Amino acid sequence: MRRITWILLLGAAPILILLLLIVTGCGGGGGPVQQPETGPGTPISAEFVQLQPAAQRSAVNVGSDKCAQCHNASGRLDSPAFFTLWSQTLHAQKNVGCEACHGPGSVHVANPSKDNILRGTSVTNPVVCGQCHGPTHDQFKNSRHASPVETVLEEATSNPNVYARTCFRCHSAQFRVANVDDPIAEEKTPDQIDANIAALSVADLQTFVAGTHESAACVTCHDPHRVTSNLTSTGNQAYLRYPTASTDTTGLAPGAPVKTYTTINHICGRCHNARGTNPSDTALQASTVRPSMHYGPQYNILLGVGGVEGASGPVVRTSTHSTAPDQCVHCHMPNKRHTFTVSLDTSCAPCHTAADAAARSDAVRNEFLNGLLALRTRMENWAQGAFNNPAWWDYTSSITEEGGTAPTSSQEAQVPIEIKRARYNYYFLLREGSFGIHNTPYSRYLLNIANQNLDALGVAPAPTRSTLTPKQIFDILQKDLLRAKAADVHADEHNL
Repeated sequence: MRRITWILLLGAAPILILLLLIVTGCGGGGGPVQQPETGPGTPISAEFVQLQPAAQRSAVNVGSDKCAQCHNASGRLDSPAFFTLWSQTLHAQKNVGCEACHGPGSVHVANPSKDNILRGTSVTNPVVCGQCHGPTHDQFKNSRHASPVETVLEEATSNPNVYARTCFRCHSAQFRVANVDDPIAEEKTPDQIDANIAALSVADLQTFVAGTHESAACVTCHDPHRVTSNLTSTGNQAYLRYPTASTDTTGLAPGAPVKTYTTINHICGRCHNARGTNPSDTALQASTVRPSMHYGPQYNILLGVGGVEGASGPVVRTSTHSTAPDQCVHCHMPNKRHTFTVSLDTSCAPCHTAADAAARSDAVRNEFLNGLLALRTRMENWAQGAFNNPAWWDYTSSITEEGGTAPTSSQEAQVPIEIKRARYNYYFLLREGSFGIHNTPYSRYLLNIANQNLDALGVAPAPTRSTLTPKQIFDILQKDLLRAKAADVHADEHNL
């Protein structure tokens, strides 16, 4: 008889477990659901629990209907009403409820408090999304977005009032979602967003510094609460906060302030831009300490704006890459891959075969590696002839970064505008980083304009360094890039 009882209990166990899951939330809008979109994902339930505040860890799921009592259109806590918005999403249709992301809510329901529910900087952690989107989470963790830029985080730690308030708009997923992306979704204007950020206390900023773990996270690009109008080129509803394609260059205007260039209506361009750089002669004469463009002006190059140009401008401003479906996403996220790396066989299709793409990219890259090295050599030769110092073509902070002596202000005034135009385009192309691939016609044009300015000064063409490999040339250019980055940090510390 005892044996029969054990057999019955063992046979009923799966049913009892299923009923328990339904009662505690998996089938009732709770969470986590642990259903990866394809194949086994990273087992991260323990990480999800660790994100929860201590006061929540004894809680159990209560179901999303409980959340609706406060977080709806007539609720008293949120505007907009997150439950009402969520109810229209695929998450709601798949029964992925509030507690799947915010953790069990019984303690919070009994005592509504910010300290007993997963929220704030913690709920933006990709671990939350990884419970269901395991393979995508695994890909993302191998991307550069998945970690902060250490120098920015260090500077924000020591001076949050400046660095967190400004740099974190792109360099902290947690700060950006709370202070830029969600407000944009709520139809706040750039001026309102800027004013709200200005009103943050130092303590508020320090909270974001402590909570920053990614440069960009899942919720930086995807809104978990809203159906959006930003469909992909194939009509897919991916809950994107911004469109994947745009040719609007308004936010890239010379001298654009931080409130403008960080709210560009483009999924990648809002951060991967030149930070309001100004290539006018007036700005070049005034800005001699360091390059004025940021490190990632890819969106500027893609749309063919932002460099020092000739009087009539380029004949061709953009390449076909600017009109590719989904623009950056087409090449950097083939098959929805979230490492953001290019694969020639999939990224470049259907326009190129893998072999054709490899041949073209190698040819273009080598052209610009050699072209930038030749431009640099010409500027060195000019500086050697004018000042008997081959480094004095460069920005003053870069010259002094490795112990060199910069020209005095009177000597700097003798540097002609032609050199300042050429060095601007040199750094613009160098910091953009694609070596002509994103927009070959415009990149080639900027390189030609730089050389034409040196021609006007009578600087002889640089000899061909045929003995150097592409890797050796890249290393030479990379030293300039790294030195300028280090100089930027030091210049910021002294408000230069």
